[in-house]
Amino acid sequence: MNPLTYLIVDQQRQQPENFSELLKELSQKHQLDIYQCRQRLLGRGLSLLTKDEPEQLEKISALLQTFGYTHWLTKPTKPQFAPRRIRNLQIDSDKIIFGCVKQQVCFPKGCSILAVFAEMSGTLADKSIAQLLASNAYRGRDDIRHLEEQKIFKIILQGKPILDLYLLDGQRQVVDAVRVFPGKFDPQGLGERATLSSKQNLLKILDLAKEYAKHFVLQTDFGLVNLPGCTLQRENPNDPETERKNLISLARYGWLSADLERVGAIKPAVSTETDQLAGTITAAMLLQNPTLAAGGSLDEVLPVAKELAAEINAADTEVRGSKVAAPATADPGLPAPPPAISGGQWKNPRFWLGSAGAVLVIAVIMLAEATDSRLLNTIAEQGFASGAIPFVVALLMFWGSFYFIRLKRQIENTPTSRVRSIAMGMVEVKGRALRQYALISPMSHIPCVFYRLTRYRREKNNQWQVSSVSSSNNVPFLLEDDTGRVEVDPSGCRVSAGTKQEGVPGQVGLTRFNDDSDEKWCEEIIVEGTLLYVLGFAAVKRESGPTLTERKIEALRELKRNPQNLQQFDTDGDGKISVKEWDVAREAVAEKVLHESLKEKRKRKKQEEHVLIGKKKGRPLVIAETHSEAHLTRRLTLYIVPLFIGAAAATAGSIYLLLDYLK
Repeated sequence: MNPLTYLIVDQQRQQPENFSELLKELSQKHQLDIYQCRQRLLGRGLSLLTKDEPEQLEKISALLQTFGYTHWLTKPTKPQFAPRRIRNLQIDSDKIIFGCVKQQVCFPKGCSILAVFAEMSGTLADKSIAQLLASNAYRGRDDIRHLEEQKIFKIILQGKPILDLYLLDGQRQVVDAVRVFPGKFDPQGLGERATLSSKQNLLKILDLAKEYAKHFVLQTDFGLVNLPGCTLQRENPNDPETERKNLISLARYGWLSADLERVGAIKPAVSTETDQLAGTITAAMLLQNPTLAAGGSLDEVLPVAKELAAEINAADTEVRGSKVAAPATADPGLPAPPPAISGGQWKNPRFWLGSAGAVLVIAVIMLAEATDSRLLNTIAEQGFASGAIPFVVALLMFWGSFYFIRLKRQIENTPTSRVRSIAMGMVEVKGRALRQYALISPMSHIPCVFYRLTRYRREKNNQWQVSSVSSSNNVPFLLEDDTGRVEVDPSGCRVSAGTKQEGVPGQVGLTRFNDDSDEKWCEEIIVEGTLLYVLGFAAVKRESGPTLTERKIEALRELKRNPQNLQQFDTDGDGKISVKEWDVAREAVAEKVLHESLKEKRKRKKQEEHVLIGKKKGRPLVIAETHSEAHLTRRLTLYIVPLFIGAAAATAGSIYLLLDYLK
């Protein structure tokens, strides 16, 4: 049975344009799993997208080429032999001779060499994961930063490095291979290059291979890439076979890398007609012969002009390539969030109707008992006997039930909108939560869009009492669906978070360092990427920055500071600006500022830049971590039914007591 062909892609670190369309076509036309494709197309390094018959993969290849993905189509070669361990080496002017256990391997000068520099302990994979987590926490998922090549090389060298060198023939087929372990060979063959460090001697062999090779390729991604049979297992002292299995995986990775070198990469299709035409026109201008540019091709007209155009095109490509390769400017990532809101419960009416109200009632009772007053007892007895207190309770329960009924109807009657088509007013949207700030939960250190931290202290009566509450209610976040993003402001909303964790002071994550039985904390968070339901009032954001009048005043000040620009309004040429001339200048500046302001407003803004969903007085704001609207309404029904039953029972009781009291 013929082996299937592999389709291996070079992952892109940032999500390319129209990426959702690519995933949709891969799923619908080629029956590939959309979530698996997303994982294998985004990241760093090589990844196996799928394997199939060549005819089917060629269709996918054309699609990937259209969307700008470099990829390979190859039938993997089964490793014929493993690299031989070297014991010594000899350097001649025309070759390098590696002495192995049973034979010598010669690498002639000017050959093709594929080098695999690998870290075998798993440290590189751990560092890569830590880098991704830190980048996601402080930069956001849209700006994930992977390990750079220099950092990878340094981590490999500091860990447990191994160097494999593959000798390739003219067709990029593997002819022979050697494996270098640090400290396992005689470094005297390096001559003056030899050092006292075994790892530095390993680097000297790598540099020597670069020096003698005409075509040299270095691979450092072993342990980071998703390729079949090339998985690095973590070292396990209880499994002596782990090292042998990892060396086999390393050999497979080397042979597969050689296969990719042999077949060559399929690169994105780029049209070069415009670039060639630019070189042709420039050459025609330099030669002062416009007819050359009209012809478009210089092959048969003038060989010198053809060479000149080719040189111009090459120089232009080099300049543009250098611009692309230029290092990016430092980017701080996501901005720091505003300070968390701590305490402040007294500002919320629920505080007075809830725990504070209960404390107030208890205080009044204790005061009455302390003063031996019978007034409170008399009021309570008469209130219950006449049915007044049950009637007040019934009113409160009716109010609560009608509040939840109104909220339930609001949820059911508000149609679900897509982010792109949000209208101003009450809206209902669903999507995934994204951070707008580098918000991290204070105790579990998880990137999130919202957290609420409640601290408790055990009182003398062995009851837990809330000591403090802090939350990120003042930190806006983004809600994303397939059509776009919109900003959500949770201020004034009781956010329903689905993730809840408890711990004690001194506990970091799941690790507990200190066990103080008199204190504990409870943290509720909405993790970034969670599916959220939001019902709120959509409005246009207030524009930040100076007003039109302030911009006009600043422009006039700038005009006064620049006498040369001010002289253009000196119509009579006397060197002074009269009152009439100043009025003309003011009108000109006002018109210019107004024109610039209108031009800025005409620019199309992203949805999250000018629309905000938040709370409006008299309108509800619901932010819930729920899978469906029906689940939320069912939960509200569970509140409504008991409240109605309780209100009805309290009403019946108050009527009965009132009738009995009036007898």
